[in-house]
Amino acid sequence: MQDRYAGDVGDYGKIGLLKFLQTQGFTIGVNWYRVPVLDNEKKEDGTYKQLDGKYLVPLPIWECDPQLAEILTNIAQSKKRSVAEIQKADLIPGAIYYDDYLTLDVRHEWHEKALKRFKDVELVFMDPDNGLLVKSVGKGSARSIKYVFYEEVKDYIDAGKSVLVYNHRCRKPENKYFDDIKDRLYDNVKINTGLIQTITFSKGTTRDYIAIPASKKHCDMFKAAFDDMRENMWGKFGVCR
Repeated sequence: MQDRYAGDVGDYGKIGLLKFLQTQGFTIGVNWYRVPVLDNEKKEDGTYKQLDGKYLVPLPIWECDPQLAEILTNIAQSKKRSVAEIQKADLIPGAIYYDDYLTLDVRHEWHEKALKRFKDVELVFMDPDNGLLVKSVGKGSARSIKYVFYEEVKDYIDAGKSVLVYNHRCRKPENKYFDDIKDRLYDNVKINTGLIQTITFSKGTTRDYIAIPASKKHCDMFKAAFDDMRENMWGKFGVCR
C-alpha cells in the first residue's frame, strides 16, 4: 500500500468488504504493508511510471455505498491523500491499524510489531502492493517488500487469527491461478485448501482477496460475508463476483 493510492476504487472495494466481514462479527486488524516508492517506479524526472491511484470510485457504482464513496473520493482528491486520512475517517469502526513503513532491512522487527499490534483481533487484513510472494521474487530483493511472506501468514494462523490477503491477478487462467495459490498456502502454511475462499473485484484492475480461516467458524463467517456482498448492490453492479 502506498499513500498515493489512498481513496481509489481499490480502497472502495476492500473497505466495503471489511465492513461486510465486520457485520459477521469479526474484530478486524488492518496491516497496510505500507511501503516507500521504489526507484524503479519513477521516471528520470521523478514522476511515477504507473498512476494506479488515478482510478477513483466511478460514479455508476457509488450506489453500493454512497457514504464510503464520497469519503474516499474526498480523500483521494485532497492534498492530504494518505493512509492516515483513511484511518482518521474511521470507516471500519473499532478496527486496529498498523501503518509503519515496511523496508527490506527492518522486516523481521516490523512483523513482530504487527503481531503484537493485532494480538486482540480475530481477522488480520494484509494489504501489500502485489500480494503473496511469488517464485520470481527473492526474499532479499528490493521488490520483496511488495509481497506478503508465507511465514507471516502462518504466524497469524498459528496464533488463532484468520487472514485476508490482497492479491494482484497474474496472467494465468483463473482456475490455475487460484489452484496455484491454494497449493502454495497448503505447502507453506499447512492450511486445508478446502477452507480457503476468494472474492474478486474487477473495477480498475482485477483484485482478488484470499480468505484463510483459522477455524471452521471463521470459514463460515467468511462465506456469509462474501455471499452477502455478491448478493448486495456490489454484486448487482458487477463490482465483485
